[in-house]
Amino acid sequence: MKKSYFHLVLLALLGLSALTANAAQLASAKVLNVSGTVNSHSEDGVEKQLIVGAILSQGDSIVTTAMSNALLVFSNGSELVVEENSSISIANLSQEAFGGNKSYEQLQADPSSSQSLLELNYGKVSGHVKKLRSGSEFNIETPLGTAAIRGTKFQVELRYSVERGEFILIVHNKDGKVNIISRYGGSFEYGRGNVGDKGYDSAVSDDTIEAIPPAHIIVIRLSKD
Repeated sequence: MKKSYFHLVLLALLGLSALTANAAQLASAKVLNVSGTVNSHSEDGVEKQLIVGAILSQGDSIVTTAMSNALLVFSNGSELVVEENSSISIANLSQEAFGGNKSYEQLQADPSSSQSLLELNYGKVSGHVKKLRSGSEFNIETPLGTAAIRGTKFQVELRYSVERGEFILIVHNKDGKVNIISRYGGSFEYGRGNVGDKGYDSAVSDDTIEAIPPAHIIVIRLSKD
């Protein structure tokens, strides 16, 4: 009797382990297209050329060179293009297990609660975050602020302007819901081209969260001095 009970407990633990491994495997990004020279770096420092069909997970990063880009699709159905001369890291990627036989690229909405945090080190990314479930997050973090994307086509760029001597963060909400989380004074006023412009202010003690209206752009600037 004790032996049978032990076997049942062991099978239950093995089942739980398999479920956990499956859930971890779900939290990933698949490479749909690569143009030019693109390299991936694993968390343990292994570098290799990125190829179509590769699976990326938490801790991986991508670096594109001139005239190169990569198209990714995440396990919540969201799509991301890493544009040329860019570097992005997958800081956090988790998702609850879900059923169905649809591939990532066939998903029209987040099939289960998911958490995605990408770090844009430099360059530009664009994409389409499908409709997220309540509690799900898809954030792109930079040193000047975070774009919290809740379902939209978007573009986020972090670059240095030699002419102006500034680091510049540009977040474009094309047609949905995007919040900017950063440190600046006052509120945004949108002018020509629906662009709102603010200087990053490290003296501000707390981050400010502001919704970017559809078809609007927010610019955060930081002087190198």
